[in-house]
Amino acid sequence: MMRPDVHIAGVGGYFPKAVPVDEAIANGDYSTQAQEQTGQRRVAIVGEDDTLPTMAVHAGRRALDRSRHAPGDVGLLLHAATSYNGLDGWNIGSYLQKEILDGAGLSFEVRQLSNGSVGSVELAARYLAATPETQAAMITAADQFTEPYWNRWTSNMGMVFGDGASAAVLSRQGGFARVLSVVTETAPELEPLHRGSQPFQPGPAADQFPVSLWMRSLECYDEMDPDDVADRMVRGLCASANGAAEEAGIAIDDAARYVVPSFGRELVEKECLGPLGIDVDRTTWDWGMDVGHCGTADHFGGLSHLAESGHLDQGDRVVLISVGGGFNWTTIVLEILESPDHWAAK
Repeated sequence: MMRPDVHIAGVGGYFPKAVPVDEAIANGDYSTQAQEQTGQRRVAIVGEDDTLPTMAVHAGRRALDRSRHAPGDVGLLLHAATSYNGLDGWNIGSYLQKEILDGAGLSFEVRQLSNGSVGSVELAARYLAATPETQAAMITAADQFTEPYWNRWTSNMGMVFGDGASAAVLSRQGGFARVLSVVTETAPELEPLHRGSQPFQPGPAADQFPVSLWMRSLECYDEMDPDDVADRMVRGLCASANGAAEEAGIAIDDAARYVVPSFGRELVEKECLGPLGIDVDRTTWDWGMDVGHCGTADHFGGLSHLAESGHLDQGDRVVLISVGGGFNWTTIVLEILESPDHWAAK
């Protein structure tokens, strides 16, 4: 999907204090072997005053301030999350709309697991194209992987789950980056990998916690060939990444920087970098090893990190590579129009 008239005007992140992984190893919650496979050094964990909704507010306000848009300019807010939003029977989108935008625009929640925020760029870009009177759209993303619902150390193999939030403002008026292309691919036949043999229930059940995505995948392999699953996942990734690169007029390995999921080293190589021939040193992976996989908040958090650390130069192509359960992949190619290094983290 070509959207040369859409820009990213601002991004921001909010990540709680990170705790050394060594503490979890000493407590018996994590293993030295797993740490060697992932490369995880630290993980962001919510403090007493942090909640998923309030983290999203912090990130959204920072992105809006950096965008130089007023709240009333934003006609659409999309909120993406993987984990529990804090309260049943309640609309978090409306809360964020009120707290960040002073009630302006419309708001909707997107549930696309870890691809929720990046995938929402395609939705927001289409909305902006269809409503010429709308100046900007906002995407917020937040996740919190706390007990007893999740075990951040073991709920999935090859990664450690962190807590945090990020946000982006898309604009028709301009910004520090132009969206050159967005391509999403899906493989719904792989949906059972995150369902396993679990029955559907009318509400959360204690025997489902902590969530074990790894065990659900193992349950599927009685009926699904692991090699076929791996092949389909590579095909989905490559179709998305190479398709976006082609639309943007580059080869997928030509970009200056890559924003990738904050998976462990072996998993990010297997599911993202290896099939595309991308060196990990050109990615945000190292940043992620001090934060953890924050669900759908990884990518705008990683892009914000690149901006704050002075790693985005005018003329650079930057590629966001995202994957979410279900399965779905979204790749975005950006052209950096100006270096936002004045956003340096304070």
